[in-house]
Amino acid sequence: MKLSTIAIIFISIAIIVSSAYFKSLKEGLTNKNTIILMGDSVLNNSKFVPAGKTVYDFLKQKVSNVVNVAKDGATISDLYSQLDQIPIELNSDNTFVFISIGGNNILKSNPIQTNKLFNEFTAFLDALRAKLNNVRVNILNLYLPSNPQFEVYAPIVNRWNQLIQQSSTKVGAMYSVIDIHALLTNPSDFVYDIEPSETASEKIAYLIYLSR
Repeated sequence: MKLSTIAIIFISIAIIVSSAYFKSLKEGLTNKNTIILMGDSVLNNSKFVPAGKTVYDFLKQKVSNVVNVAKDGATISDLYSQLDQIPIELNSDNTFVFISIGGNNILKSNPIQTNKLFNEFTAFLDALRAKLNNVRVNILNLYLPSNPQFEVYAPIVNRWNQLIQQSSTKVGAMYSVIDIHALLTNPSDFVYDIEPSETASEKIAYLIYLSR
């Protein structure tokens, strides 16, 4: 056997072994991470999609440690009871918290006082950090359903999203913004006019996966 042939064989083996090593290393790092989902039906849409097609289900295909305390219909005040469900043992920089909230408050409020609602939300974020000061916080902004009947909420949704973005860089209270407003724009992204569909579940889960 020629030396060149032997060299090619050894190089090929080295590439295969290296690829396997880095794949296992990446999987190991992924398994150390924990994702916590908080808030409303954007992150717990089990009532609206087929079994196995929720945001949680799609995330579990990529990350083994996913904790979902989100609840359909939740408002800002419900976040406190959700926070109570999170074990203090998850207070780690390997824990990524994703929060979707505000939509139900806006739908239920009359008149809608966006700044007041946002102050309620930032008060909750203070409580979150008091308990889980090491976690990495991510806030989903609000989408606008494609059905024209919801167009009346566009100025309020835009204002809420503006407040989220502006406050994200506040010293001592920084968080990342997850832009699902730009992500969910097609009619196929929604069921029952307003809830995230199976298609949206996969999109949201993938965006969360990339953001952690």
